[in-house]
Amino acid sequence: INQGRLGFMTDIPLEMMIPALGDMLDGNVESEQRSLLEGRVERDGETIFQALAFNDVVVARGSSSGMVELRVEVDGHFMYNQRSDGLIVTTPTGSTAYALSSGGPLLHPSLHGIGLVPIAPHSLSNRPIVVPESSNIVIEIKAGRDMSVNFDMQSLASLAHGDRIFVQRSGHKITFLHPQGWSYYDTLRRKLHWNEYPSAEGQLK
Repeated sequence: INQGRLGFMTDIPLEMMIPALGDMLDGNVESEQRSLLEGRVERDGETIFQALAFNDVVVARGSSSGMVELRVEVDGHFMYNQRSDGLIVTTPTGSTAYALSSGGPLLHPSLHGIGLVPIAPHSLSNRPIVVPESSNIVIEIKAGRDMSVNFDMQSLASLAHGDRIFVQRSGHKITFLHPQGWSYYDTLRRKLHWNEYPSAEGQLK
C-alpha cells in the first residue's frame, strides 16, 4: 500500500486499498520472485559483519570526509581502482532506488544481473556496469576516512583501510504479490511520469 510519494514496490494507491486487498485475499494475485544480495566485511582475514540486502549494498564516505578510493574485483578479475563518494551494488529491484538517483540503469526485475553504480566518481569514465547475477564482487578500501557499508540503509558497519566487502547473490529470494494485471512498465510510466510533459506553469500533464 503506497502511503508515500514514489513507492516503486507499493502497487496499490491508498484510496484503492480496500477493493484491491479484497481481490488479493480472494486469490486474484500475480506472484513474482526477486533476488537478494548477501554481503560480509572482512578485516585481517576475519568476518566482522554480514547481512542481506533487498535493494542495495552501499559503500560510502561520511558526510564530512573527502573521497574514498576503492579497488573492485569481479570473479577474481581486477575491474578498476575508483575515487568517488562511494559505490552502490544493486539488485534489479534496487535499480529504481539510490542507484537510479546516482545515474544507474533501470534493470527489469526478471534480469539476472547486479549493477555497480559509482557515487559521484572523480573520473567521468567510471560508468555504471551490470555484471552477471552469478558474480562474486570484492570491494577493498584503499584510502579514505569515516567510511561505512550499509545494507538497504538498515544494517550498517564502519570500515577501515584494508577492509574487504564481499557481495554476491543470496540463496534466498523474496516473493512479491501483485494485483491482477500488474505491469512493470505501467509502474515505471506512472512513477517516473513518462509520457508527461511540463506545462508553461511547470506542472506535468
